[in-house]
Amino acid sequence: MIGVDGGQQVHAPRSHAIRSRVRSFARAGGRLSSAQEAALAEYGSHYVLEVPRADAIRTVHRDFHLDPTAVFGHPGEVRPLVIEVGSGGGEAILAHAQANPGVDHLAVEVWETAIAKIVRDAAKAGVENLRVAPVDASQLFATALPVGCTSEVWVFFPDPWRKPRHRKRRLVNAAFARSVARVLRSGGVWRLATDWSDYAFQMRDVLEDAAALPTGLEPDASLPLLTFPDAGARPDLGAETTQLGSLGNGVDPGSPAGVRGGWSERFTGRVMTRFEQRGIAAGRTIRDLTAVRTDVMWVPRAVPVHAGCF
Repeated sequence: MIGVDGGQQVHAPRSHAIRSRVRSFARAGGRLSSAQEAALAEYGSHYVLEVPRADAIRTVHRDFHLDPTAVFGHPGEVRPLVIEVGSGGGEAILAHAQANPGVDHLAVEVWETAIAKIVRDAAKAGVENLRVAPVDASQLFATALPVGCTSEVWVFFPDPWRKPRHRKRRLVNAAFARSVARVLRSGGVWRLATDWSDYAFQMRDVLEDAAALPTGLEPDASLPLLTFPDAGARPDLGAETTQLGSLGNGVDPGSPAGVRGGWSERFTGRVMTRFEQRGIAAGRTIRDLTAVRTDVMWVPRAVPVHAGCF
């Protein structure tokens, strides 16, 4: 666990020998201040979840199962649950947790300094409906969380991995969309936001594809898992400031289906963070996207023991 031993990371065996796993984050360390170390030492055991590792730090053992109702101290009682992926310093999820004491909140964050800030600020504010999972979100969502356990999933301003050769590292892809659909309750909402236009277009394409799965191919693909209610909405958003050939502020090329737009109104529950402020200051357009879980539950296919989740 992070923070129990003076904020020091405890690595799984051979963690530095693992090279092949594609991660959506660059690093997970960072130098802690004395105040951050003290916060983790005093409050880390309360706020930061113990997660068995697979083969490296931030990985999740495939046999691990996380019961959110037990984590928040009300076993078997179903309450609203918001999960934020990449919470950073926790501004958005902490504000929402304080404003909604009847809603549980799980921050999924890999950066140790960010985790320390969340813990320090949560303890200072006396927030009890928040916990932190210090893990790779793609693994947590794929196997550890129960099916249909959460009301909302937030992915706000994830690392855009700006260079084209690094796009494979982006969190939002078809596999992650299936994992989000897996954990959302019927009617649950997936909220996304980014200031990087090339990533926004990719997110739009992922949601459009997830909402238009071909029928008749497989039993679990007979109906869409997610709906994309704002498909084609606000097609002219940011048109006045776009720059031809720009990856960060480019012209909407349209989806593979030929649809432009797909942008939601700004989510009012998202407080302004430094990431959003930086995008605005740089003249980039902030784009929100929304997907909604259908009432058709995702059922995983049987796979060989040695195979992955999907």
